[in-house]
Amino acid sequence: MRHLKRAGRFALVGACALGLSAAAEGVKQDMTSVVEPASTLLFAVAAEVDPANGPDAAKIASARWTAAVDAAGQLKAAGSALMGPEQAKPGDEWMKDAKALHDLAEAAQEAAKARDGARLSDTANALADTCTACHSHYKAQTAH
Repeated sequence: MRHLKRAGRFALVGACALGLSAAAEGVKQDMTSVVEPASTLLFAVAAEVDPANGPDAAKIASARWTAAVDAAGQLKAAGSALMGPEQAKPGDEWMKDAKALHDLAEAAQEAAKARDGARLSDTANALADTCTACHSHYKAQTAH
């Protein structure tokens, strides 16, 4: 139920540009509670529907396509919010990465709506590259 409330909150972001959440939660919390699970789901579905994985890739359940559409919508809203004044960080890189998140999530959402596995897979790969690039600038890295 908690996740549904958060998902609903993100559906409203496009309409009112409130940001990922109130400043009290912060970007890190939103990444953990919304962006990470949405991207994990989107990447999983993209792998399932990738035509490179065989002829059965296009035969996934309708609910998985719907889940990918919803996850991409959450990521798109997150990208918009990250460009907003409550979340934006100084410098061009932040805005470039946030816009890329938004635009690639929008492309992924359209691919999932069209049930285009190849396009969803390609877009998810580009999205993962964008996440990695942004994290290299803004997320503290730890040694493993």
